[in-house]
Amino acid sequence: MIDLLVLAALLSTEPLLSSTDVLERGATTVYTLTVMEGTDYWIVLDCPPPPADFDVTVASRDMDFDEFMSLPYYEDYLYARGFSIADGGSEGSESFTLTAPYTGPAFIVIHDIGETGGSYDLKVY
Repeated sequence: MIDLLVLAALLSTEPLLSSTDVLERGATTVYTLTVMEGTDYWIVLDCPPPPADFDVTVASRDMDFDEFMSLPYYEDYLYARGFSIADGGSEGSESFTLTAPYTGPAFIVIHDIGETGGSYDLKVY
């Protein structure tokens, strides 16, 4: 019962980050979010039909952003996963929480693991 109340409260508030976009086949994209230590964040990636298969990882501030940007598709995602502080690996849409281990920047990395491309809607609460 409490989980439903928390979910209802989160859905009735404005997200900290909201983006609707399209990923090309095999592509990777990244968003920067400033997190506060000890705070819980709910990350929701919705992939409308036809279902795309996107994976999401949240990389820590220890990831070298310039190196990430210089890597080719998929290698960039694997590199980011090496710094993961939370991730979702479900097929299709993703929903998971992150409890921030520090205060500072974090990188939300989305990759088209299914290599079909498609649209998505990302929200962070």
